[in-house]
Amino acid sequence: MGFRFSQLRSMQEFFLSAQNAFWVSAGMGAFCFVLGAAVTLHISDLVRDVLVSQHKQETFAILSEERARLEGQIGKTLALGQGLRSHIIVHPEQVMSQDNFAKISAHLTENNPVIRLIGLAPSNVISAVYPRKGNEKAIGLDYTSVPAQWPSVKEAMERRSTVIAGPVNLVQGGRALIARMPVYMPETPDQPLEERTYWGVISVVIDETNLMVAAGITDLSNQYRIAVVEHGDATASDKIVFGDAGAMSADAISLQLHLPGIIDWEIRSLPINGWRNNGKEVWISLLAGLALSALFAVMAFLLVLEVIRVRTMALHDALTGLANRRLLNDRMSQLATMSERTGAGFDIFYVDLNAFKPVNDNFGHVVGDLLLIEVAKRLKEHTRRMDTVARVGGDEFVVLAPGGMTLEERAGFSKRLSSRVGRAFKHGDANISVRASIGNANFPGDANTVDDLLRIADARMYEQKGKTDAMTVAVHAAALSRHG
Repeated sequence: MGFRFSQLRSMQEFFLSAQNAFWVSAGMGAFCFVLGAAVTLHISDLVRDVLVSQHKQETFAILSEERARLEGQIGKTLALGQGLRSHIIVHPEQVMSQDNFAKISAHLTENNPVIRLIGLAPSNVISAVYPRKGNEKAIGLDYTSVPAQWPSVKEAMERRSTVIAGPVNLVQGGRALIARMPVYMPETPDQPLEERTYWGVISVVIDETNLMVAAGITDLSNQYRIAVVEHGDATASDKIVFGDAGAMSADAISLQLHLPGIIDWEIRSLPINGWRNNGKEVWISLLAGLALSALFAVMAFLLVLEVIRVRTMALHDALTGLANRRLLNDRMSQLATMSERTGAGFDIFYVDLNAFKPVNDNFGHVVGDLLLIEVAKRLKEHTRRMDTVARVGGDEFVVLAPGGMTLEERAGFSKRLSSRVGRAFKHGDANISVRASIGNANFPGDANTVDDLLRIADARMYEQKGKTDAMTVAVHAAALSRHG
């Protein structure tokens, strides 16, 4: 238990000693700064998230506009095909020939660079194309015999609605989407679609590059990666339909495309330089946070330093730096409480300087203070680390020794203390004689309370002091008688 008490004392002395106060305060300041810096970094991350969110909202608005343009451009193109289909239903005999078909198609596709080619296929066999030049080989092609094209034609027939397929690589060069528009001939004007007879299919080839230009996607290519993506199912991954493959990133934002016959296409976008997560807001939050962290660290340093200083002043003697009566009583009370559980006692030694007043009268209070400081130093040097040396009065000191001593040990310790303290104190050319009276007491052998223990030790000190004074008087009387 004495070891535990010495550990407690070591902790108290570490935090209360002047030389360690700076480092304790500095450690608290550093902790506050690190904590503040961590909070600052977290806040700056939140600011970055806000910037990214704002950038995504801006991009979302732009992407919404692009989607509207893209859907509008494709819708415009399909509307031309639907106009051709309506004309076929009303005047099938006029459209069958290549010349008539070319005139009608030229009129419908005028000023529309998105349409690359229009093919007419009664009974799924191409009978006419526009433009004819360069596409002559397509005439007579039977879709049912072309594995690459028949599935989309068949799907359009089964759905009885427009289906967009692709993109495909064209023989003429470039890539395109192909809109398959089935034609069903009514026998009566009000005949339901599902009861009409299948006539054939119109194929409208939509040029990918011109579509992106018309939709304004290429105008944003220096800022954003934009692509149309086919969303895969559980067994297939997403694949790009057309556009910038860089937009396939998982960090891209996306919007569903609403196109005839298509339910799994979406348009995606991602800034070329990534999402904006660095700006003046981030730097302001970082600088402000670090500045506040530094301010709090300095305040914590000064506050802890002041608390330690005040605590030290409250528990230590201002002149000698020894424990004061308050700290002595606190430690004695701790040892008394421990003694009740362990049975281990402790001893105190009450030390009083003899004839200290003449030192102040003859040499001044400054020299008297220096003598007290020297006595405190001597007592500290002669005691153990676990012992407590306290100044409890003007020239009165108490040594608290945990662990308990025998009578012989107490007598020997008192004698050594007296010898150590009693060495002459040199100040300038003067040798000042120092004498001390010491009274000791044991807990719980001599008293069961701290107050009683101090009174007993004080009484024994004065008893010894009286004997010393009487001896001094006798010596002086003998000297006078010899001289008389």
